Amino acid sequence: MLAVWAVAVGGLLASCENAAPVVTLPEGEDFLGADTVIMGGTTLITDADGIRTARLQFDTAFQWSDSTHQALRGVDLTVFNEDGSARATVRALRGRFEPDDQRLTANGNVVLTVPLADRRLETEELNYDPQREELWSDSAFVMLEEGERYEGTAFTSDLGFQNFRVSGVAGR
Repeated sequence: MLAVWAVAVGGLLASCENAAPVVTLPEGEDFLGADTVIMGGTTLITDADGIRTARLQFDTAFQWSDSTHQALRGVDLTVFNEDGSARATVRALRGRFEPDDQRLTANGNVVLTVPLADRRLETEELNYDPQREELWSDSAFVMLEEGERYEGTAFTSDLGFQNFRVSGVAGR
């Protein structure tokens, strides 16, 4: 009997070595009161005609019955061109998604990449509004574009970066 117990415990310990790491919530954030917790998900963002314009993926979403937004962890947003190719990506530690108007605020180590323009933007907060087709941040940012480096304290831009307005800019 002791040998059977030792084999069972040994097998349990071996299976724990390959188990996924336990994810814990940051201190000071009370998500235990969330009415719904979704572990891993994808939301498709569409235009008025129902055509997919972006895909939002997340590790965890927290929803409260008395709220219109979701708190996200592990944010990965891909915005698409009309032909379906990737236009830009946004990755962040956290986010706030408002399903009614499909707006996203990404927070924490936010990285925006636009592959065709050789552009990378890093900031602590980035707002995305698909209805207005606008991006903005009221946080300091660094943008690398075609070998040039730009820094500023805030910006507003259309999704194509054709109308890019910056506060406190410095270029190197």
